[in-house]
Amino acid sequence: MTIRPYQEKDNDKIIKLADRFSAIPFMTHRNQEDMEQKQLELAKKAISSRSSDIFVAEENDNFLGYIELTEVSDYFTTDSVAYISAIAVTHAGEGKGIGKQLMEKADQWCLAKGCKYLALDVFTANEQAINFYNHLGYQAEIVKMVKSPK
Repeated sequence: MTIRPYQEKDNDKIIKLADRFSAIPFMTHRNQEDMEQKQLELAKKAISSRSSDIFVAEENDNFLGYIELTEVSDYFTTDSVAYISAIAVTHAGEGKGIGKQLMEKADQWCLAKGCKYLALDVFTANEQAINFYNHLGYQAEIVKMVKSPK
């Protein structure tokens, strides 16, 4: 298995994986179709803007997943931070260490950019992802609280 920089031939595969981000139950104020559409828009923007670095996991020319990384500033300190905008693994790649290797690529990218730390956002309903990130040493720092008014 190799991790390589994104190429235009990956476009359709990255777009197809956008549905993985909406395969969780959302809170009642979120419309499932709107969330699916937004995830699709984000995937298309990522491959068209090139404002971030995208890396692809593949084996024998089989696309297994990708990670999208962006450099941002910490709101409180303005330190440079490596932000994981997206990470997705195909169904065929699940349970094979693909996600872990993509996250290791994020560590390398973070160090090469001189960033202070890695950050990402994850919905609380995505327990599988949260467990994965916890296993890799990530910790929750800020919790966003929401409610619908009465």
